[in-house]
Amino acid sequence: MEEVIEVLNKYKSFALFCHLSPDADALGSMNALRLALKKMDKKVYIYCDGKVPKVLSFLKVQLDTKVSNIAKCDVCIMMDCNSLDRVGKYGQYFDKAQIKVNIDHHQSMNYQFDYEYVNRQSPSTADLVYELIKNLDVKINSDIALNLYAGLASDTGCFQHPGTNQLSHKHAYELINYNFDLRDVNYKMFKEKPSNYLYFYKSVLRNTKSYLNEKLYIIFFNHRAYKRFEHICDNSASFQFLDGIDGNEIRVKIIEKQKGFYTLSFRANKYANVCEIAKKFDGGGHKMASGGKATGNYKELLSKIISVCKEELDKYEK
Repeated sequence: MEEVIEVLNKYKSFALFCHLSPDADALGSMNALRLALKKMDKKVYIYCDGKVPKVLSFLKVQLDTKVSNIAKCDVCIMMDCNSLDRVGKYGQYFDKAQIKVNIDHHQSMNYQFDYEYVNRQSPSTADLVYELIKNLDVKINSDIALNLYAGLASDTGCFQHPGTNQLSHKHAYELINYNFDLRDVNYKMFKEKPSNYLYFYKSVLRNTKSYLNEKLYIIFFNHRAYKRFEHICDNSASFQFLDGIDGNEIRVKIIEKQKGFYTLSFRANKYANVCEIAKKFDGGGHKMASGGKATGNYKELLSKIISVCKEELDKYEK
């Protein structure tokens, strides 16, 4: 952390990047650091290969798109992801950076950074960014606090996921004291649903199939269905009603965002390491929650996913 703090203090311009299909931790962490650096009179640009989900519009994230600014920056920082693939179309620009920094809580993916602040025991990148900002000469305001709270609340599943620890609760307590609208944030992230949610719900049930004696659930939305429910699909919390079903261990969400291009989301209930599964699909993440991507024929992809999940589940068969 000390080395990254030195970099943030020393240099004048930064480009920040988060992962594809961004969630509240990715966007909230990145936006909070942007706000903090701007208070230090730094020049900051933020990039994401994907749209800000409508449900997270309250974070007030303003993404940059002008890539020519990246090369002008002293430092490029990858946040809440750990490989060029996860940055999507911006990976080629990050790879050419003068100084490369990683701030993350995911497993390492064999990319050489100049500086890293990585803690796999932390349940969210927002926790790490909060520690960084507290050690900078920055006065935290309600906007910074709101973004950080949204990030840590999201990645802990509203403080329910197994990785949630005492420090996350301590951070939440401290951030709440900055007087943002806590009730509104929690409502928008965990309760608010669009008017067509019931139709989405029916579609999920129709498109969910079980495999491997119901230990594996696979949800598939083709491109047409995705375009119909785009804003809902881009909110990972929309699928949480399938969590915790007795007998199920792995859930895979396959979204065909473009014809022949699929984003993959892997979730585990208790013991499976879905990060190991995601690595076989150009992805990564946490043991209990990871993401990846794939292209090509859906039937072939489905067959591969079932096979890889079976390999993981077989490790735990007595």
